[in-house]
Amino acid sequence: MFLINNPLTFIPDSISTNDLLRLQVDAEPDFVPAEPSAVNHQDDEDLSIEAFIEVFQKEHTSPVAAKKLCLRLLSMLGAWHDVTAERKFKENDDTCLLWAGDEKLIHMAFSCLERVDLGDQGCECDED
Repeated sequence: MFLINNPLTFIPDSISTNDLLRLQVDAEPDFVPAEPSAVNHQDDEDLSIEAFIEVFQKEHTSPVAAKKLCLRLLSMLGAWHDVTAERKFKENDDTCLLWAGDEKLIHMAFSCLERVDLGDQGCECDED
């Protein structure tokens, strides 16, 4: 009985298109954020990554190359987490366990990706 009377858990059987259109008429216009006053370095980083991926894909068309790149990046990220966890442990910082736990997650992601079979997809990068 509680679930039926609780407005937070009520789910209607259907939605009226007319009701939705009436709501749209009264709705405020979409929010448009103001121009940023400072340079957003996150956007610069994202643009740089996208540019790198575009160049990488032009030079290496095989999925094997993408897999190798991902494995290398996961390896680097895992090593960084491992070193950080060890440093935080030596500093008696409780967050060392979080860093070590994340390193284990990265290791699991590496192991899962490493098992992905790409079939007979060959490329020049297989000659390493």
